[in-house]
Amino acid sequence: MGCLTDELSADIAIDCDNLAIAGIEEDILLIPHDQRDTVATTFDPTNPNIMTALVLKAGSTGYLLEGVKQINGFNSEFVKGDSQTLNKHRHGIRGRILSPSAANRNQYDKLAAGKPYVAVVNKKYKGADSEDAFLVLGWESGIYLQTGTESSYENSGAIVLEMKSDDDQLENKSPKTLLETDYDTTLTAFNNKFAVAEA
Repeated sequence: MGCLTDELSADIAIDCDNLAIAGIEEDILLIPHDQRDTVATTFDPTNPNIMTALVLKAGSTGYLLEGVKQINGFNSEFVKGDSQTLNKHRHGIRGRILSPSAANRNQYDKLAAGKPYVAVVNKKYKGADSEDAFLVLGWESGIYLQTGTESSYENSGAIVLEMKSDDDQLENKSPKTLLETDYDTTLTAFNNKFAVAEA
């Protein structure tokens, strides 16, 4: 029960050289939730909020939701439980399909099929030594397409979508920070979509 009775163990300090910055580096990487290798993926033994290696199953890869400027983004929300439920977190992303081609509509329809995904984002905020740049959302339960709209009158005709945790499948913790050795190594893995060759 110790994990349910945790209390603060250190100051929540301000680092004036590394204050919060809004936004992400344009693209979001979506990974089918069932393609995670939860055995090979590793976490820092002293801080379980730091993922030290994100590993997919053999033959798996992530897929980019490409963006420009601040079209794409993410959010995480604390959800207080009641007398019958535990406190949880809702993870989510928002984005736009800027080229509503037949090929992209096909992928959009696949998102709408209802399977869960993990999202990886590269934040504008990097932190000290760029160790806090990458976040992983939906690692435990996944995020699902919740809304999608397309209108010739709005958003320049782009398809606007939102993916987030289902209400009955919220995450136990806030998003994981991903740091595979250093920023450059993690960025390379992200750019390679964490792809794993067939065994």
